[in-house]
Amino acid sequence: MDYLRRSAGILAFGLVTACFAMFFLDVGNVWVYIYLKLISFGVVPITVCFSWLYLWRNESNPFSFLSHYNSLTQALFLILNIIRVPIPRLGLFGLGYILLSISLIVVYLTDWAYSKMGFFITGGLILLNVLFAFGLVMTTFEHLHPVFISNGPGLAALGGFITEVSVMGALLVASSQLYWHEILKKRREEEIIERIFAELDSKD
Repeated sequence: MDYLRRSAGILAFGLVTACFAMFFLDVGNVWVYIYLKLISFGVVPITVCFSWLYLWRNESNPFSFLSHYNSLTQALFLILNIIRVPIPRLGLFGLGYILLSISLIVVYLTDWAYSKMGFFITGGLILLNVLFAFGLVMTTFEHLHPVFISNGPGLAALGGFITEVSVMGALLVASSQLYWHEILKKRREEEIIERIFAELDSKD
């Protein structure tokens, strides 16, 4: 709970000060520029994507918690990417990223990932998500919704900030899910070993 309060405080402070800088300070100033990059590329996406490493430890059902956490972070950065770029300009990688995100969210909200077949398919979807997230970053980083461009320097800076958070978040969410899948793999292996030993004990 202490970690949750601290991380929420860090996120709130980072976002509020970043908004203040974008709308009331000179974003051309080198120190303001560096600060905004630290928040958009570092503090926000890293805190959101990897807080589960601390939060899941005290959960009674940690894997269920992680599934829901994955679905929330995947949905968050999907929405941010749709906000920053008009859907028709997302291209092949963008549309693939949307479809994969929806598929992964559905998987995470069910127990399918824990079945034998679902486990392998989920792993494949996560790997594809890494590929399409990277493709999305490379092909749409310079694109921005006209709403941000045509309404003054403050909104233009906000659009750039959302772009940086969303593309970094998309990459880090995919990496986080790979790590989650590796943990789930080890858990499945432990369960198989425990089941084998239980069967051997019952025969004795």
